[in-house]
Amino acid sequence: MNILITGGLGFIGSNFVELLLSKKSIKKILIVDNFSKSSTKYLDTITKYKMFSSAQSYKSCSSKVQVIKADINNKEFAFKITKNIDYIIHLAAESGVDVSINKPYESFQTNVLGAYNYIEASRRNNIKRFIFASSGAVFGDTKPPLKETNPRTPISPYGSSKLTIETFCETYSNVFGLNTTILRFSNAYGPYSLHKQSIVSKFINNILSKKAIVVNGDGSITRDYIHVSDICNAIYKSIKDTNGAKIYHVGTGKETSIKELIKIFRKECINHNISIKYSSNRVGDMRRNYTSIAKIKKHLNWSPKISLQKGFSQTFQWFLSHKK
Repeated sequence: MNILITGGLGFIGSNFVELLLSKKSIKKILIVDNFSKSSTKYLDTITKYKMFSSAQSYKSCSSKVQVIKADINNKEFAFKITKNIDYIIHLAAESGVDVSINKPYESFQTNVLGAYNYIEASRRNNIKRFIFASSGAVFGDTKPPLKETNPRTPISPYGSSKLTIETFCETYSNVFGLNTTILRFSNAYGPYSLHKQSIVSKFINNILSKKAIVVNGDGSITRDYIHVSDICNAIYKSIKDTNGAKIYHVGTGKETSIKELIKIFRKECINHNISIKYSSNRVGDMRRNYTSIAKIKKHLNWSPKISLQKGFSQTFQWFLSHKK
């Protein structure tokens, strides 16, 4: 089985590569990444790999993991690099509401045009399944728990970009018969997230840097926090899903407020001083967000295994061992 992962050196990608390396059925892992938010330093701890600056001669390489530095907006490259690939896992993105508001055009280029290149490449090269990493941001400020069938009404450019590609996935499945899976990830946390701008990563970095934790609003905003290893297991299970277009929510089915999250931080970080600084609510932020995971439990026999308390403890220890 040959798998291509866009954004494979990022937070979720690095963890997913680690999982794939434990599977005997995987023959080749081809990573396409532009290195804008990542590097090979974490991959160095996982396996020996071969690095290429372009698509030049990677096909003759025997290394199981092959990394190509490239821009996903290059459509000709996308069409070429996906030949002889079985599955595409599209993780590359300009993640987050903040980025999409501050740099809407750049966000559109990567999240829409870049993603579309790999959907079209999947059609041209008869890819067995295109798996797209989406987000609950497609729902906007919809009352949770969010189900796959809820109306999609995004309130940020980020949510709109994810919705656009979801629509293309569904259309390509209906019109061209391309097998697609849309995985809407809840708020991920865990190892290899040192530079990720997620709330857990930012909080831990601030604590270790002896800076105040910045809370937008009064701390009542809720999210569904899921450990990255649970996400990776969901991605792997979706590879062998049945035909057609599928949409699954990947979360815990539980909501946790910022106030509750801070309590967990205080319990785990007893040797660290934690100060809180409150700020105004962010534009485009959802007040409450957590998902129903009944569908993925039923169809993929998947469920999260790591509790928030255990997962945060593991994540904090990882940050301690990797923080300079």
